[in-house]
Amino acid sequence: MIKGTEDTRYAYVNGIVRAREARLLTRSLFDRLIAGTLTNFNTLLSDTPYIGYNNIPAGLAMEEIEIKKFFKRYCITPEVLSFIDWPEQIHNLKVKLKQGSEDLMYLQQESEVETWHEVIEEIERFAVDKDPFILSTNLDKILCKYLYEKAKFALFFDEYFQLYFDLENIRSFFRARQFENSQEIFNQVYISLGSFDKRFFIDNLNVDYEHLGKNFFTTPFVSIIEKGSAYIKEYHSFLKLERLCEEMRTGFLIQARKMTFGIEPLFTYYHFKISEIKKLRQVYWGKMNEVPVDELKESISDVW
Repeated sequence: MIKGTEDTRYAYVNGIVRAREARLLTRSLFDRLIAGTLTNFNTLLSDTPYIGYNNIPAGLAMEEIEIKKFFKRYCITPEVLSFIDWPEQIHNLKVKLKQGSEDLMYLQQESEVETWHEVIEEIERFAVDKDPFILSTNLDKILCKYLYEKAKFALFFDEYFQLYFDLENIRSFFRARQFENSQEIFNQVYISLGSFDKRFFIDNLNVDYEHLGKNFFTTPFVSIIEKGSAYIKEYHSFLKLERLCEEMRTGFLIQARKMTFGIEPLFTYYHFKISEIKKLRQVYWGKMNEVPVDELKESISDVW
């Protein structure tokens, strides 16, 4: 297990986190929600923290707001606050530049990222060529650079973001393979801060799915590559790949549950709660749109 920051200032809130973790929804409850009907969705949630929401989408939005308030109330480590705030600020900036301020997803009083010189240059570039794909991917790479630098303050976060960058590159690798200009697209989206050299991905862009696992055999991601490849080949869907990537990310975070002190347990609980809300929303809209049960099951990760 990676050694945490061991900041004793978090002893009190980590006790609260332990109690709250016991209320996270189980896989068996998600299975019942998936198998059930939309009309009994609320009934199945009656013994959970989500009880009482007649309007499920509005209720989940409120839960998201509450977990962010909880996190920001107790997080006194500025670096970790940045890990939550910066991605939201970048998302808002993308929306503002493409669609206007009225469509912003996150409520924020100020945007630190808009003061970064790389972001200013990117905004100026976008004003000329108006390419939303280049804008989005360039802003993502700028964000990753700042996250990478900030995460150096503690080994747990350094390794978490290294894993995050690797998983994002794997997702991009599989999606780029769907296009004729796959190398051009991958060059644009590739994050240079992970453990993979870009050439390794490019050399495998045209390799048949059944052979990809062998080429990734010496990496920690071989299972994701093999199972994700097989599912894509059979069903032409990224569902399993996305689920496996999410399980690996949250699987890394689980080790923080063994830490008594430090910011890591609070950071991990925040991510597990946000992930839980996302899954509930996914199942709810899946039931609304009559998504097949097997597809819904495939999309829900098994790490809790």
